Amino acid sequence: MTTIYTASPYEEPTSAPFPPVERIEWTTTDIEEARSRLEAGYTGRQFRAWPGPGAFSFRFASAGDDRLKLQSGLFTGHLQGVIPWSRNYVMSWFRSGSVTIDYPQGQLTSVGSQPFLTPTETSFAFSMTPHRHGIVDIDARFLEDIAAERHAGPSQRIVFDYAATPSAEAFTRWRNTLGDVTPLIVGDTTPPLARLSAQTALVRELLDLFPWRAVDVPDELRTESTRRLRLALEYVHANADQPLNTADIAVAAGMHIRSLQELMSRHLGCTPSTYLREVRLDRVRQDLLSADPATTRVADVARRWGFGHLGRFSSSYTARFSEYPKDTLAY
Repeated sequence: MTTIYTASPYEEPTSAPFPPVERIEWTTTDIEEARSRLEAGYTGRQFRAWPGPGAFSFRFASAGDDRLKLQSGLFTGHLQGVIPWSRNYVMSWFRSGSVTIDYPQGQLTSVGSQPFLTPTETSFAFSMTPHRHGIVDIDARFLEDIAAERHAGPSQRIVFDYAATPSAEAFTRWRNTLGDVTPLIVGDTTPPLARLSAQTALVRELLDLFPWRAVDVPDELRTESTRRLRLALEYVHANADQPLNTADIAVAAGMHIRSLQELMSRHLGCTPSTYLREVRLDRVRQDLLSADPATTRVADVARRWGFGHLGRFSSSYTARFSEYPKDTLAY
């Protein structure tokens, strides 16, 4: 049975062709050749490999286009290394073996065949046992445009909860969709719109697997050199309901307070405390727009987001949104 999928907001320029399917396949029984190919292919650093209990074998296959690629790998040795930077969103699952990933906010270890996401736009170290695994590699713009359907805002960076465990129901839907769309995504004769629809369906299922939030980070900060400042902004978005100060934000991003202040002034034209206040004002507005005017008090919502002085809060809110908070609530 052929499944019909609706198209995504991601559109190719009318003057350019749809991206062609690209195929890669590597095989070798030389562990050093395999290590070298993977390090170069992932623009990695400090890759180390050593044999497992049996004869070594390596295979890597990839098929797809610039929007989304499906990949599979076999590596019967141990592998360690560092991925310094990747903007793509990458989901993996292991058919055998496991991986442990260390990144600035914590550590994650694969569990059986359960899918997981690797951290994006940050450096992470990994350690793999002999394994077989599958991968979905998604272009950042493609996923973020589809996610914009859900959060109804502009296309923005998406931050997933890497520690979350997908529900059994969501995992079953994902697995069934993956089975349905794989022939369309990798097929050389698939019509371009059918391939785009299949890729869109797979991304939508991924967005149902893990909790996530959109973070408004300027595009110029989504680079390797501005990684620490971006971490600071994401920390503010994730913890805006907590009693934060500038020192807390600097520690979370691994910076001195002065460095954080200088970077925020240079790139955003504001102080850390001003940025935190604006994020909290945005959260107040979101809550007021979704609240029931008959049972909600503006003062309660304001205090929930750390605004104790209601007069100053009202003034800041009006300056940011050009309306009184009571009018937002009544809208």
